[in-house]
Amino acid sequence: MLYSTLRVGEKEYKLRVTAKIAVDIERKIGKPLLSIFGEGNLNELPGIETLLTVLHGALQTYEHGISLEDVYGIYDKYVEGDGSYAGLLQELVEVLKISGFFKGAPKESKTE
Repeated sequence: MLYSTLRVGEKEYKLRVTAKIAVDIERKIGKPLLSIFGEGNLNELPGIETLLTVLHGALQTYEHGISLEDVYGIYDKYVEGDGSYAGLLQELVEVLKISGFFKGAPKESKTE
């Protein structure tokens, strides 16, 4: 199965959104997963809560047992390590690509 990798400090996390996880995320955020990207308008970008909810879901396929509380810590370490909100958004776009939401070759997907 394909996955994308998010590196945070010395740790690498495998990310993938399966059909079940996509449905779970959509229930939590109250709208279709792709709608979080709006129409390209900066005012329509997802809030941090939505972004971290998607990250949490994407972690569940391979990183079992990571809680939403853990995701807050992962994000904080990601930002401390020179990551950013915009950078994480780009990472999640790659995750959605390898998960079949967009056409196009993923940048560095791996298969397990």
